[in-house]
Amino acid sequence: MSDAIEEVLTSEPAPKATRKKSTKQDAAAALNHCRDWQDVVPRIRELKEAGATVPEIAEELQLSYVLVNQVMMQSYKMSVDTIGVFERQERKRLSIE
Repeated sequence: MSDAIEEVLTSEPAPKATRKKSTKQDAAAALNHCRDWQDVVPRIRELKEAGATVPEIAEELQLSYVLVNQVMMQSYKMSVDTIGVFERQERKRLSIE
């Protein structure tokens, strides 16, 4: 990946003095809970602006290609029940189903 993409993937807001530094383990732990689609979409757009490809974004955020591509293309021809698909994939990703 390019440096710009890596920077976006690893950049976090500066921690307060009383907080411990964020680690990659913290980022991995964040993926182990059920996310909201409204929180994931801005992250997809952020990675897109940094130059990441759809497959890279899908892998990083543990999403399907279809959902990432839906956000990137915003095409009515590609309309799917995005929220429904996302919720099913989240349950499957977390082995809730």
